[in-house]
Amino acid sequence: MNSYRLRIDYPLFVAICALIALGSISVWSASGFSLPILERHLARVALAILALIGLSTVPAKVYENVAPKLFIITIVLLLGVIIAGDTVNGAKRWLALGPIRFQPSELIKVAMPMMMAWLIVKDPGRPGLKKIAVCALVSALPVVLIAIQPDLDGAIFTVMYSLFVLYLAGMSWKIIGVVLAAVAAILPVMWFLIMKDYQKMRVTQFLNPESDPLGSGYQIIQSLIAIGSGGFDGKGFMSATQGQLGFIPESHTDFVFSTLAEEWGYMGSAVVVLLYLFISGRTLWLASRSPSMFSRLVSGALAMSFFLYAFINLGMVSGILPVMGSPLPFISYGGTAMITQGACFGIIMALCCGVQRAEATWSQRSISKSSLG
Repeated sequence: MNSYRLRIDYPLFVAICALIALGSISVWSASGFSLPILERHLARVALAILALIGLSTVPAKVYENVAPKLFIITIVLLLGVIIAGDTVNGAKRWLALGPIRFQPSELIKVAMPMMMAWLIVKDPGRPGLKKIAVCALVSALPVVLIAIQPDLDGAIFTVMYSLFVLYLAGMSWKIIGVVLAAVAAILPVMWFLIMKDYQKMRVTQFLNPESDPLGSGYQIIQSLIAIGSGGFDGKGFMSATQGQLGFIPESHTDFVFSTLAEEWGYMGSAVVVLLYLFISGRTLWLASRSPSMFSRLVSGALAMSFFLYAFINLGMVSGILPVMGSPLPFISYGGTAMITQGACFGIIMALCCGVQRAEATWSQRSISKSSLG
């Protein structure tokens, strides 16, 4: 684990490549067969795969050592967004460095789990109130900086990254219950004092999209029509009328699954869901076998985050969850998100692959019993 060498879990890598292939076909179709969009998408796919392969060669100990530095760099970049970020659609979330424009909040997907795991490893033992308070204070800064952009969805996800690590480290169910109760108490405050009108509209359109079929409910209604019209075996490739004819806004980004379901039907949709379940389960299994507490916590939290993103996107396009700014991992068109996901799995493989199972410790037992089944 201390040398720079390729560490790839090939079943996991093949499943990721299968998702990427399905995504590339769907993005091209949903974009109306736009070659420029396909070329940009494939370029980002190539960078994601290079990031995965490159980061898989880094020794696990290096990641543990650089965790605080990466977190600080991410905080500096988030501050840079507030000071000199680019505003797109009323939100200041992008930072331009010469010809390159990226979204620093995506880096928190990696930096936050690594930082939380680093804090826990420095003080081994089941997380008590003191350790949880320290983790909460550390995570509060990026949460606030992301919420200011404004990106409420990203801020909520950032909180979840921290909670995943604490849960895997053995946080008691009593404390989890207190956290859930606190979240429930905060929801009314968020609704009346924090949430913007467009964010409230997402919730109301989710509860009753037919109330405004040509306005706030239009996107989800068209998505449901696309998914339903695919039937069991789909309309066939290049035959997705809803996506290709522009009925679904953002059809090649957050709502690309609607086009995929329309073209490939229930069978194609089931393949995608099974791939997400396999990738998440395989990653959790690899995490449970890692001899390092840091590796187990980071890899397990990244696996849970990956599953959460997939679940939320699939839920929102099928009408069982409110619409959120959550791309479908490895499938949706996008730059920073695609590359970040590749980097996450490169780190997972570096942390978990090519190692022997170590003798169980308290944290290993807590993960295998309470979290990894």
